[in-house]
Amino acid sequence: MDRGHIGNLIRIARKTSGLSQMALAERIGVSYQQVQKYEKGLGEISISRLSQIAHALNMPVNRFILDDEKATVSESISLYGTLSDDEIELLKLFRKVKSKKLKDGFLMAIKGIAELSEKRHTKKTTPCTIK
Repeated sequence: MDRGHIGNLIRIARKTSGLSQMALAERIGVSYQQVQKYEKGLGEISISRLSQIAHALNMPVNRFILDDEKATVSESISLYGTLSDDEIELLKLFRKVKSKKLKDGFLMAIKGIAELSEKRHTKKTTPCTIK
């Protein structure tokens, strides 16, 4: 098992679930420092411990396990790489919104913001002369 990859998945799942390292540690019966080691890929994680972590995070254990032949996780790997803390928070908050209309409105707004931001960064400025 790739400890770094599994640790990163644990961190993302924990943050998405809204748990602190301390809360996860309490649920699985270890210190928060041990959870830190797991998330950083520094501590060995047994299959039974990984099963406890998965149970505490309400997810199947196979989300953390690599398939040796295909070298992929049971779900597709994100095209965007590792999520930042802000991205995890955004996803967590988005999932709390129950209204489809509100979610659609938010997506429209964020698309508009992204387009404006992209235009602002790609816009070439021309020198201005004062007369």
